[in-house]
Amino acid sequence: MTPSPVTAARPLSGHRHPRRRPTRWVLPEDGIVDEVAVAIAAAGTRPVALTRTERWLAAARILADDGTPYLISKRLHVSGRTALALAAAINAAPTGYTAAGPVPEPGREAA
Repeated sequence: MTPSPVTAARPLSGHRHPRRRPTRWVLPEDGIVDEVAVAIAAAGTRPVALTRTERWLAAARILADDGTPYLISKRLHVSGRTALALAAAINAAPTGYTAAGPVPEPGREAA
């Protein structure tokens, strides 16, 4: 009995998908947010490499300025699917929060 074309094409190593190569637009997380890079990327002034956190913040700025997932895709050099996912995650995030934590209500001081 000969193997079917579907089973014959599967790799024998156990890995279904090859490891994704890192792109030149994604930097490793270093725990520091470069606000200048975020502003440049969000404005679309020039291409700039960002960490995943910085990319999320730049996408949030684009959406806050009435941008669209299309603009996120073009300015941050991500796929359309990634831009839609970023926009959905940002829109689903609880309001009243910043990168530093919750925003205090008017008339109350931050603890």
